[in-house]
Amino acid sequence: MAYTKVKRLLGTKKEHIEQLKVGVIMFAATTVYVLLSKYFVPNYSLNVFEFIGTWAGLICVWLSRTRNILCWPWGIVSSLALGVFFSQIGLPGQQWLNWGYFVIIQLWAWPHWAFGGKEDTELPVTVLSWKGRILTLVFMVLGTVLAYSLIDVFVPGSLYPWLDALVVTSSVIAQFLLGRKKVESWILWLGPVNLVSIALFFLAGAYTLTALYVAFFIHAAFALTTWTKVNK
Repeated sequence: MAYTKVKRLLGTKKEHIEQLKVGVIMFAATTVYVLLSKYFVPNYSLNVFEFIGTWAGLICVWLSRTRNILCWPWGIVSSLALGVFFSQIGLPGQQWLNWGYFVIIQLWAWPHWAFGGKEDTELPVTVLSWKGRILTLVFMVLGTVLAYSLIDVFVPGSLYPWLDALVVTSSVIAQFLLGRKKVESWILWLGPVNLVSIALFFLAGAYTLTALYVAFFIHAAFALTTWTKVNK
């Protein structure tokens, strides 16, 4: 029994093979994009934290889509690296989001996916009730206002504070719902998180991250379809 639980938490052989394949593919994809960015974007310079965060983030999203438990350690690596990068380019909301929330909640979500079902079984894919959906919308509105106020107080003059605040709040809620394996998490990743992030990072000159969130958007679309079918 103990061995089964450890195996469920650390991944099966099949999940490790998928992780290895996806890791190699995403490293190649991130490298190619960086090379293209250096060629097409004037004054582009490689930031190692942006590269690591992008690479690990792509792996995390792919494995999340296939419900591979190993998505979580890659997500933690991505959050740590991107927190450093965001602090360097003047997006404090994104820095706080990664260090103060994503790292912590992914440490919770990892075992929750493995043992969050009935009698410590694997957590199943489910949907929110209508009450849960309404509360989610309310929390998004209130959270965005609160995040904007905090950014305005602690980092006056920061870049695009309303967009930053919306992405922060939506990401917080979407990540929590993903940790609970809720289908609606992918709706939030599609809309207020990914679409707004694409605009935000492009305006901030973070072109590698812009491409990352385009890829996130595509993955989220596929994941929403897949998880909806699993829930039926």
